[in-house]
Amino acid sequence: MRNILLIISLAILSLVFVSSSGSAITGVCSNCHTMHNSQNGAGEVTDFSGGSRTTGGTTPQDYLLKGSCLGCHSGDTATQTNSFGAPIVLHTTAPTGQGGSDTLAGGDFYWVATGLGATDARGHNMSGVAAADAQLTTPPGWDASATSGFTYGQVGGGTWSSGTQVTCAGTYGCHGQHDSTGITGAHHGNTGGTATQSDGTNGGTSVGSSYRFLGGIYGLEDSNWNYGESTTAHNEYFGVDSPTNRDLASTTYGDKTTISFLCAECHGYFHSRIDDTTGGASPWRRHPTDIALPSSGEYSTYNPDNSNAYSLEAPVARASVPATSSATVTPGTDIVMCLSCHRAHGSPQDDLLRWDYSTIQAGQGTTDNGCFICHTSKNAD
Repeated sequence: MRNILLIISLAILSLVFVSSSGSAITGVCSNCHTMHNSQNGAGEVTDFSGGSRTTGGTTPQDYLLKGSCLGCHSGDTATQTNSFGAPIVLHTTAPTGQGGSDTLAGGDFYWVATGLGATDARGHNMSGVAAADAQLTTPPGWDASATSGFTYGQVGGGTWSSGTQVTCAGTYGCHGQHDSTGITGAHHGNTGGTATQSDGTNGGTSVGSSYRFLGGIYGLEDSNWNYGESTTAHNEYFGVDSPTNRDLASTTYGDKTTISFLCAECHGYFHSRIDDTTGGASPWRRHPTDIALPSSGEYSTYNPDNSNAYSLEAPVARASVPATSSATVTPGTDIVMCLSCHRAHGSPQDDLLRWDYSTIQAGQGTTDNGCFICHTSKNAD
């Protein structure tokens, strides 16, 4: 009988260990939550304001949290995580560059943050990070129809009120549900790893099972958020080859699970209305997204200096999310996406670009970088 009980006990423990090894947050609850925001006569909330992190705030946070999104995900260390163990998306000291071992995949809000010598051309001017841009009343390329009928709600309820800034999550946010629930419960329901179109249990069917809490979006999450990225270890993004429904008059979005659609939720015109098919011709009016990199002409030799090796400077999306990151790119199959050129959070270059656009000059240079990673015949070599 004792042996039977011992076997049963070990089996239960093994289940506990397995469940604890998942990607959902585990550990001491008080690391993230405070019941009354009061300890030894002082508050416990950590937040970001005016260019620095402040601890001891007296304003209680929703869900009994000890910090706002930015309070938890900011830091001054040159690493991927802060003292909370949270990935840093807002550094309070200048990163030496973007990507690599300087920032996570999305870049950094440092270059747009108020009080850090920033400019709003170099990042999403998030509420709580940067001042509102008086020149903009809606996001560039705004199309209210992009999220009409979307499972995770319509951005702004279909309108963008003047002076409203984008937020991390919620009605005007990128992550989670586009309403007051935002990413509620997602940290505890995080499945991590791969969200794919072929996996019904981990296929973006909830915020916690979506790629990086981006509601309904597929992709493969690098365990270090791309910190220390390499050609063999990096995020994998999902895209589709969508040659239809991209006419200038189009108001439809055929696939709402790609990383480019995530951007289109606010910048819809830049995703769907990209060419003019009048008379059967297709002259590009906007740079294509969710289109396969052609397998002929200049595009057939993607990243020619490195023989079709995956470029960290100009990455691609995949038509099928792989189980592990791939070191190669296949023209004709792999997909041009918004993040092929831009960072999601911010970069040291204008327009959140991955490279200095002003130095890309056709017919000059022998190194294939920036635009020339795809447009290989435009370089001097």
